[in-house]
Amino acid sequence: MTDRVTPRPTHVRLADVSPIPADEAPTKVRISRLFTRARHGTELTQGVCWMDPGEQTNHWSSGATNDAAEGDHWYGPVDETYFIVRGRLRLSWSNDTESGAFDLSADDSVYLAPGWNYHLENVGDEPAFFVYNMTPAQE
Repeated sequence: MTDRVTPRPTHVRLADVSPIPADEAPTKVRISRLFTRARHGTELTQGVCWMDPGEQTNHWSSGATNDAAEGDHWYGPVDETYFIVRGRLRLSWSNDTESGAFDLSADDSVYLAPGWNYHLENVGDEPAFFVYNMTPAQE
């Protein structure tokens, strides 16, 4: 039997969480996961992401089945949100029949629906920083 963490109110300081280097992160950009199932018993992952000018993620999928190409990442069906704190980002999205893109900047929020493929690029000339939330939790 696996030990399960009982959820409780929790305070986390970003400075107390070690960043995951880009080459080890699922989407190949530097992140920190603040709240996770393993550490906090939550079904919501919250984290932050840093992207330098010109930096891009790999592609990732939130489809019901694994349709990610080699080198890309499959999360399974998840709901995800971003809140952009600083920088300029372009979020591209597609499925078998539709595609589009959103240009995002400070104080923008975006919802990434399950069932789509995504790609993110810092299109600005300054580092970008954003907060993300994902459910169900990834770890």
